[in-house]
Amino acid sequence: MDPSGGGLSHGERMSEAPRTASLSRQADLRQILAENELRTYSKGHLWKDFADGPTEPANSVIPNPHRHQRRDMDPASGSPLQRIQYKPLDASRNEIRVLSFEPPSTPDDLSSRLDCILGQGLGPLRLTLEHVSLDDFKPEYTTFRTERPAQWSRSQVDDAWCEQFEFDLGSTSSDVSRTIARFKWGDYTAISYMWGSPEDTKTITINGMPVTVGKNLAAALDCLRSSLVDRVWIDAVCINQDDVDERNAQVLRIKDIFSQSLAVTIWLGEDEVGDTGLDSWVETSFDRLRFCNTILEAHGRQTLEAALGIGVKAWESDHNCDELEGFPFSGDVLYFDNEWRADSDEENEFVPPHFCDLVALALFRLAHNPYWTRLWIIQELAVSSIRSTLDWGDSSVPLRVVLALADIFCNKILDDSTLDSRAVARTSPYLQLLNSIGQWQRSEVLSNKEDGLKGTAVDDLRRLAGSAQCTLPHDKVFGLLGLLPRAISSAITIDYKRDETELSSEFTAAISSANENSGNLEGVGDVKIQSTTVDSIYALQDVPGRGKGLVAMEKISKGTRILSEEAVFTVSESVGSERLRTSICHQVEALSESQRRIFLSMHNIHPYRNAAEQYLGIFRTNSLPAEAFGDKGAIFLEACRINHACDNNAQKNWNEKIKRHTVHALRDINKGEEITITYLGPLKNRRARQKALQERFGFTCLCRLCSLPPEQSQESDRRLEEIHRLDGVIDQLGTEGILVSPLRTLRYFDQQVHLYNEQGRTDVGFAQAFVHAAQLVIANSDLARGRIFAERAASVWKTTLGGDSTQAIKHRALAQDPSKYELFGISRKWKTKVNEAPQELDPSDFEDWLWRRKKPNAPGQLANLRSRAIFPGFIDLPNRNDVDPDFYESSNMVTYQPRRHWCFLGEITDFMTLHHLEIETKDIDGKTIPLHFYTDGRGSELALTQVRIGYTVAILYAKRHVFTYGAPGIRHEDPRMIKVFPLSLDKLLALSDQVQQFSTELGGIRMCHGCGKKAASLQRCGKCSSFWYCDRACQVAGWNEKGHKADCKLLKDPDLRGLFILKWDEFNHYIQFPLHAAEGL
Repeated sequence: MDPSGGGLSHGERMSEAPRTASLSRQADLRQILAENELRTYSKGHLWKDFADGPTEPANSVIPNPHRHQRRDMDPASGSPLQRIQYKPLDASRNEIRVLSFEPPSTPDDLSSRLDCILGQGLGPLRLTLEHVSLDDFKPEYTTFRTERPAQWSRSQVDDAWCEQFEFDLGSTSSDVSRTIARFKWGDYTAISYMWGSPEDTKTITINGMPVTVGKNLAAALDCLRSSLVDRVWIDAVCINQDDVDERNAQVLRIKDIFSQSLAVTIWLGEDEVGDTGLDSWVETSFDRLRFCNTILEAHGRQTLEAALGIGVKAWESDHNCDELEGFPFSGDVLYFDNEWRADSDEENEFVPPHFCDLVALALFRLAHNPYWTRLWIIQELAVSSIRSTLDWGDSSVPLRVVLALADIFCNKILDDSTLDSRAVARTSPYLQLLNSIGQWQRSEVLSNKEDGLKGTAVDDLRRLAGSAQCTLPHDKVFGLLGLLPRAISSAITIDYKRDETELSSEFTAAISSANENSGNLEGVGDVKIQSTTVDSIYALQDVPGRGKGLVAMEKISKGTRILSEEAVFTVSESVGSERLRTSICHQVEALSESQRRIFLSMHNIHPYRNAAEQYLGIFRTNSLPAEAFGDKGAIFLEACRINHACDNNAQKNWNEKIKRHTVHALRDINKGEEITITYLGPLKNRRARQKALQERFGFTCLCRLCSLPPEQSQESDRRLEEIHRLDGVIDQLGTEGILVSPLRTLRYFDQQVHLYNEQGRTDVGFAQAFVHAAQLVIANSDLARGRIFAERAASVWKTTLGGDSTQAIKHRALAQDPSKYELFGISRKWKTKVNEAPQELDPSDFEDWLWRRKKPNAPGQLANLRSRAIFPGFIDLPNRNDVDPDFYESSNMVTYQPRRHWCFLGEITDFMTLHHLEIETKDIDGKTIPLHFYTDGRGSELALTQVRIGYTVAILYAKRHVFTYGAPGIRHEDPRMIKVFPLSLDKLLALSDQVQQFSTELGGIRMCHGCGKKAASLQRCGKCSSFWYCDRACQVAGWNEKGHKADCKLLKDPDLRGLFILKWDEFNHYIQFPLHAAEGL
């Protein structure tokens, strides 16, 4: 459903509830840090995983709920993915994670290119993990859906969508994928597979990070990347296996994820024989199955049955044997085959095997694959689309033909005594499974128009599950819930810590109850009477131009809980529209007279022809969330009457602890002032807000924020857009934002808090900025700042959501003991104790300390070459293709200029010249960084005497660049922006330390370089004008004993002196070498 509305239930007035999940424990991040394996140039969308709030700490590692039964995962071993950090899935956007294949680098030689064309030599697997919304459809697909008959299921619509396209022979895989994609971001295939042995692993790259996965998974991905597949969903990666809460929450989403995929790839493993070059029985078996598919598609089911020796005479009466030309049998053999089988007494009579026997052998070999014994595949296959395939190595066959063969063999062949009894015994259970799945698919009982299996089908499902394997007994229940009616699945508490006996009893009771109350289509609870904790501080009144609304009857202080209300009825959007209307009708009729009158007085933006459509329209217009994560919406007789404002003075929220909808005052609300909430998610610019409100609710907002004068409105839009832009920058930083450049990331959070304060919004986004800051500093061992940030987050949560909200409780606990945070101590870069916060600073200085703000140099203070803000390492440089707000600023969000000057320093460790000069440098972090010259002279502007190993290059306004070939580095284009200094980077930094000590003037006082005495009447060196001395004796001591002889020669270079003198924080225009700085230090 649409994240801001337009869905079936509460989506139209979605809560802007905070993203509450956060980093999961990544056990080997310490090892990454210790071994320095983190690639400093890697870019991935990983930061938000870290930044979106801590989850409840897990006391034990619980295996993946969607694959407990798979033999690769020892329950004690945890997830194989130890290096991925996840951001929480946004339920309001119907988000999932998907993997996309990064294109392989283009090979240089013809042979390698030929290998790529043939699907070989594609190089290591490199993928990107990203969040996508299953509601973000392309406009043309949305139009196509609305034009289909209303009774069509989602699967039928998707089939028709794909079948409408025709492609030329020259069409590329990307052309096909892009054309048939249903979503703006592309489309995806879900993979059903076995994890394999936990000892049998392989390393692939995800978001630039090495990740260990099962060998079977790696093989599946390697096979799929050369196909038409655009993106894939795979549970081991796309579900955060270390987050127990997320895994529990995903149990009921598996059905939707597989059913909404463009196709399901059923991966049976690698073809070990085929890979050797020998004849493969897998290839042979799949050839026969594909041949069956050819018959099925070209001639239909009856012809396929005839080819298998079933109903031959009936077939011949309606068909011409010429249709079978090219089949592996003749018309005569086909016709007489059944008679021959019955009459022949010669056991050793030599005749070609019948086609039925060849297909039976193929199915028999397929049955030997252990994949079919796994419990979760029942659901994955049952909801798969018609385009799904079985893949074994390089061999592939459509699932639909295997399901058809299962039906034929189960109902017309298996009882035939001519088939080997052992083959029947071996093949029968797996064919019965496929036969049941085929029946469910043909009846569409599992489509989005229906509510799941019922009656005897439930018994069949439990029978199939009883013979399936799973590691944990809980999955005998959890693995089936997606196929069952809501009345059953909603009655089950999904928690892998539960007692399995209690769970089994609950499951049996839920099925019995559903059978007894089969008329209750929704299975929702009894109608509940609303109540509020405070009923005198507001009243429902006419609001000019806005209909009815809640108005404050007295002054309401900031943080006050205005109301706490239970729903009068709830429904789930997961059922079909007919069932939804019926359920709403039943529940509306069950309301009391006064409740029904209030409900019917609510606004309805949807046209209707009868009472059922009227009730549905009112529900769709007014419903609010009735669970923290999920699809349940509800009607609240008072909360649903609160009107929208973009500058809302109150915050709505579903409180999971008390199971009520709450509203809290975000600021003081005066007597007579209307109480307002926002119907939208995170606020965007005025134009985007008005468009969303008009499309989804049919009104134009005239709130104070939307009625600002043009200049003020533009400034407000700029702040809101900058907040969201910073979110994107933080998202791209990934793990490097946590471990490698935490100071830069902290500055982004500081900027966001500043923007929220300027905007006057202290809502959930404001709280989340403090949450992110707390997590960042605690991960870097800064407990003092972590405690303060957590306290501030808890305070905002209390104001916006209430002190009994999950978020407020969680962050109060974090503030009491920040070391309990699961990623505490991954880095010790900022190590402090909880009580080490300064006590006597004024508020401004305290904020500077808290946010680690860099203050401008005091008069007489020189630049420090160790300053990462001015002389950043490569990882801290801005990206060439991005506008980094830490380096650039804009007054109009269109044109940008640097906030300050900066300079990259790197020591030359190697160099070469082919078609241009390439220098290998070592930066301040010790990382090897390539420097490529793309100047007009291709690097010839530098004299050969300057390019020496051990010298240090300084590059003004350097940026990171990703090259097509080779590692990321610096692309240098302007010879005026580079200078080479004839000393190593270590010596240059040591010289900077000397300058800081002996060249800086503070309060008119300097320090003598010779004796260390501080005085106001020192004399400076006449050659370099940099160091100061009491007298000639001190100067001689400094010259001979303290190395000033060498330093003096270096400091005579005005460019080197300029590095210290330049006012780096003051940007008026771009500078270049030679630096025109003041001559004296």
